Amino acid sequence: MFTAPTESLALPADLIALQRDLLAADRVLGDCALAVRDRRRAAFPEPAQAVQRCTWDAAEQAEFDRCWTAYVRAGAAVRAHPTLVRARGLGIEADVMRALRECAAHR
Repeated sequence: MFTAPTESLALPADLIALQRDLLAADRVLGDCALAVRDRRRAAFPEPAQAVQRCTWDAAEQAEFDRCWTAYVRAGAAVRAHPTLVRARGLGIEADVMRALRECAAHR
């Protein structure tokens, strides 16, 4: 358990794990978008093919939507955690979120 420097509100291990899940979902989402970009650039390299480069096919969009949904769910799980609900009520959510991001990134 990590103690945030904000009114002694502890960051429990399950909240830190949820934050790590959110960070992982963010990476997957970004990787998905970059992979589509790279594939489309390779498939449509000519300057006149800008529209084709920027138009995703149904499978690419479905994969991105799946990744987006996972990211949104992970973020909602973090925000719904009782510790963050309590921090919100105390008016210290921003400080707790900063401490949570720092803690999740360094473990």
